[in-house]
Amino acid sequence: MTALAETGPRQSSSQRPFRVLLADTGLHVREQLTGLLAQQAVEVLTADDGFDVLCRLPELRPDLLLVASALPRLSGTQVCSLVRQCPDFKNLTIILMGDEHNLLDEVRAELAGADGCLHMPFRLAELQEALAQVRPRQADPVVDTVGEPAREPAREPVREPVREKAR
Repeated sequence: MTALAETGPRQSSSQRPFRVLLADTGLHVREQLTGLLAQQAVEVLTADDGFDVLCRLPELRPDLLLVASALPRLSGTQVCSLVRQCPDFKNLTIILMGDEHNLLDEVRAELAGADGCLHMPFRLAELQEALAQVRPRQADPVVDTVGEPAREPAREPVREPVREKAR
């Protein structure tokens, strides 16, 4: 059984909040990202299955698809490829999340039509940069890391930012 949940601020239908569909099998990652995005006035919809993402996409109409590479039934790259074939979603921003930084994953993401890649664990500044590219409002800088247990603020250099696909 797959899970699809919705959290975040509720507003009138005339002024819909920025909506992110987050797909990841890791409950900890979904909860952590949902909490962080909700603090930035983002409505977060979550899924743990690639097939459900595709089935519910027309109903949910997200502004950003943040999808893990490894999902049951359909992988993140398969979801991305299929979404790109649908004219209604050709302009949807899609960011794939991978487990580690590796060139092959980046090539697969680009071939699938993804707009960027985040590699776990990634710094919140990287996520905020990706959001800023999609939504007009800039987020406040944060130094925590997503995909790892909470710890003292990191002092290591920020990893390479999300790469935009050449259009």
